[in-house]
Amino acid sequence: MPKRHNPGKWIAFTLLAAGALLLCGCGARLPVEPVDKSGNPSEMIAQLGQSIDDAREDQLDVLSPTWFKRAETSQAKAKKGLEQGAALSEILDNIGRGRAELAQAGVVAIRCKDQLDEAIVSRNAARAVNAQQFTSDYADAEEAFLKLTRAMEDSNFESARANRKAVSDRFRALELRAITQEALGEARQLMQRAEEMKVPKIAPQAFADAQGAISQAESFIAGHRYEKEAIQKQADQAKFMTQRALAIGQASEQIKAMTPEAVSLLIESFLSEINTRLEAPDQRNLSFKEQTSAITAGVTELQATAKQVAEKDKLIQSLNARISELEGTSQQAKYDKDRLAAEKKFNQLFVAVQKDFKPDEAEVYKQLDTLVIRLKGIQFPVGKSEVPPESYPLLTKVQKAIRTFGQPEVTIEGHTDNQGTAEKNQALSQERAEAVKQYLVTNGTLSANKIKAEGYGFSRPIAANETPEGRAQNRRIDVIIKPQKK
Repeated sequence: MPKRHNPGKWIAFTLLAAGALLLCGCGARLPVEPVDKSGNPSEMIAQLGQSIDDAREDQLDVLSPTWFKRAETSQAKAKKGLEQGAALSEILDNIGRGRAELAQAGVVAIRCKDQLDEAIVSRNAARAVNAQQFTSDYADAEEAFLKLTRAMEDSNFESARANRKAVSDRFRALELRAITQEALGEARQLMQRAEEMKVPKIAPQAFADAQGAISQAESFIAGHRYEKEAIQKQADQAKFMTQRALAIGQASEQIKAMTPEAVSLLIESFLSEINTRLEAPDQRNLSFKEQTSAITAGVTELQATAKQVAEKDKLIQSLNARISELEGTSQQAKYDKDRLAAEKKFNQLFVAVQKDFKPDEAEVYKQLDTLVIRLKGIQFPVGKSEVPPESYPLLTKVQKAIRTFGQPEVTIEGHTDNQGTAEKNQALSQERAEAVKQYLVTNGTLSANKIKAEGYGFSRPIAANETPEGRAQNRRIDVIIKPQKK
């Protein structure tokens, strides 16, 4: 994964490069510090480009657009000069100028963040909800914001302060608009479709109800723009009411072309179908009101039955839970017995392995359910990772110890002292762990997938690195054996 640059690095760059820099307007010429002629121009151009990228991530391109643009231009000139073989003095002059211009952009940005904080926060909030979708209005607000930052560049602080609230309000309005559009966009599309289908004329009441739901949601969002869950409930209700308006409009359009008898027969068919599902007798000889009452009574009876079933299910679940509890007690007893037996066997094997190693060869101890063999007798040549032949007998004992546990999971850990860089020690510890693993695999101890090799460099010392004795203890190989659980 590519390294992510820290957007705040330009601050340190600004403070260093602009140490003696006077705050000046865009029209003034900046003092440019001489660039070290012994440096690599290509590297310095790349570093300046990286500083520009970091500054852009921290919005210097909008907080100080003029100085930022000048820094980009100077960097581009330096790069082009290098490509075309321009004089070194010209290339270095452009590098130095770009640094000074970027430093000045940083100074202006700091002032903007102090003086225009409200407008900056409102702009970031609007962008976070994709207010850029309102292309024209967002462009106007962005231009107004750039006028503020340009005023700060020109030291026209009074003008910037006078207009910052108006700019902040424009971005807040765009933010609210974007939040509302995100929440109610689908409901609004459905309302547009309803209008195209003449629902306001066909079903005016249902359409008015939908309009009311959308208006209510808009009013709620205006006062609670950051309450996402509550906004979603309002949006769902607005969508439901618009879908209802469409459904009623379609039904009304269908009914409009029907005779009164056909409408009555349609309603009768709906009621009859429900009665059939309830397994109730044919009630088409009753009035619609009486049929509806009978259906309601049938549903109430079903609900009562469902409640009784639910209570019985709850009782069954309770009984099953009790059975499981009793079974669990038995299983726990068996588990405890097996665990104690496993611990006893592990301790026996531990004692047997411990006796195989002399004190100057290895320390053998337990860590929970794992066995650790800390090899003291294996000594790699300085800076090397090849297993020395004189360590083969010791590794043969390690093989025997591993096989004592059947087919365990094994981890070979490599460790070093703190002499040298972290990177080199990390690589060396990994290579040594890999070398021990390869020895064990090659000699048929376990298959390669049962052994892991991990290098930790000097990140896990067991003694102080300030003394030769401590460093010798830290240069080690640990063999971690984890028996398989049955």
